[in-house]
Amino acid sequence: MTTLRRAALLGCVSLLAASVARAQAPASPTSPPPAAAPPAAAPPAAPPSTAAPPAAEPSAPVSPLSPTMAPEGTAAPPLVLTQRTEQTQVPRSEPFYDTLWFWGAVSVVVATVVVILVWNLSSNGNPPPDTTFGNMHAF
Repeated sequence: MTTLRRAALLGCVSLLAASVARAQAPASPTSPPPAAAPPAAAPPAAPPSTAAPPAAEPSAPVSPLSPTMAPEGTAAPPLVLTQRTEQTQVPRSEPFYDTLWFWGAVSVVVATVVVILVWNLSSNGNPPPDTTFGNMHAF
């Protein structure tokens, strides 16, 4: 029974250490996908032709765009630098380590570890077996 308790304690401690290590590990960069293999043997390309390319047909003239996108005839409001806009304070959320539920969960974990350690360290190393087979008298 003592071996089972020690194995359970070792499993809990290793699980806790692994989760802490995983939380502190930086995110692994994702590797790019492997490059596609080049074609094995491409057929030889045809020799370039020496003929001149065909002449492009003339297209319709392009009309120029207006210099601004604002509609004609409207003026922009004057710029006034003496007025200030009101700045509202954005409510900041409370960090998780300042909340009660976080410290409650931490205290439950610590209390559980302490109880398991005290229970395992205070138990006897090799108690007599719980069966009567080891206590039988030969004569």
